[in-house]
Order: sequence, then structure tokens, then C-alpha cells
Amino acid sequence: NFWANSPFVLPKNEILAESEFAAPTIIKLIPILFSISGASVAYNVNPVADQFQRAFQTSLFCNRLYTFFNKRWFFDQVLNDFLVRSFLRFGYEVSFEALDKGAIEILGPYGISYTFRRLAERISKLQSGFVYHYAFAMLLGSTLFVTFSRMWDSLSSWVDNRPSFIWIVSSFYNNK
Repeated sequence: NFWANSPFVLPKNEILAESEFAAPTIIKLIPILFSISGASVAYNVNPVADQFQRAFQTSLFCNRLYTFFNKRWFFDQVLNDFLVRSFLRFGYEVSFEALDKGAIEILGPYGISYTFRRLAERISKLQSGFVYHYAFAMLLGSTLFVTFSRMWDSLSSWVDNRPSFIWIVSSFYNNK
């Protein structure tokens, strides 16, 4: 919408889901209330924290609790060994080996070259050396040419004729 940031917006172009107008004032003041209360708690707890820290360090229970929470529990190693490696192995075997190296290569470059190689072998088997076979091929080609030239008006919206013109012109300049 080009005129959305203009100084005047028509009422029919107004976006009604604007959050600054929909929320009550107390909801909008929550961040500043929490900021002020957090700053005041930090200011008032700071002198008491020194006494609490000394009591915490000398108490046997608190010292054991601190040591318990301070140790390394190897959650990351367990997570890597059991979950992450299995997911990585699955991703390698499925997406890389099966899809990239398998289906995409078979349907992609290797499949296309294999298909054209087989097609060329089959077409070369059609050359028998008999004149009536070549006459039939020319008759079939002429029939297809006339058919497509008559249907060109209905096919022209689907087919781009520029590459076919280049192909026809380049067939006359064959270097054989």
C-alpha cells in the first residue's frame, strides 16, 4: 500500500489491528514497572547479599548444594551421543545418499545421458538401407510438419518459436 505512511489516511484504508491503540494503559506500563521494581530490589538486596554470602559459604549444606550445582553433568555429551549423532546419520543416509547421490543423479545428469544414449542406439537400428524405409520416414516427417504448421495458431501460445527458428537455420549450416 503506497499511501500507508502518509500523514492522512482515509478511514477505509485504516488498519484496525494496531496494538498501541488496542491495549489498555496498565498493560503498556508493565515493562517500566518491572524495571523500577527490579532496580529497587537490586539496590536494597546488595548490602544484605554480603552477609548472606558469608553464611552461605560457611554452611555445610549450602556448600554441598553449591558443589552439586557447580559440577558438570555431561548433558551435552549425552545429547550429542544419543540424539544428535543419530539425527546426523539419518540425514546423511537419507537426504545425501538416497536423494542427492541416488534419485537426483539417476533422474538428473546420469539418467538423461543414459536415456539419450539408448534413444540414439534405437534410432540407429532403424537405418536399414532400404529406400522405401527412408521414403516412409520422409512422408511421416512431411505429415508432421504440415500438421504442426496448420495447428500453429492454437499451439503458438504454448510454444516459443525463436528456438525452433534457430534450430532450423542451424540445420542448414551442418559441418558434415
